[in-house]
Amino acid sequence: MINVDITLNEEGRVTDIVMDGHADFAEHGSDIVCAGASAVLFGSVNAILGLTSERPDIDYDDDGGYFHVRSVDTNNEQAQLIMQAMLISLQTIEDEYSDFIKLNLK
Repeated sequence: MINVDITLNEEGRVTDIVMDGHADFAEHGSDIVCAGASAVLFGSVNAILGLTSERPDIDYDDDGGYFHVRSVDTNNEQAQLIMQAMLISLQTIEDEYSDFIKLNLK
């Protein structure tokens, strides 16, 4: 299962995201849940890097299965909007495939 831990501050702004695990919906290369969640996360991070002045701290496992984004400025409105859009997209995947992906808001 993919676990996505999302840390929010008191105002509901995203400060930290950790995506960990594998969906195991299908074999590697055919797993639409993994591909969808990865595309949402990578696309969102690329949008933050390409469209804002924000440069978050990123850690990841070269073999897949782990991605951590932190140090996102909670006052950067553009970056926060992208992060909120990412959460909605991940929630949509979770709604359809809850046996394979779980979002944990902290």
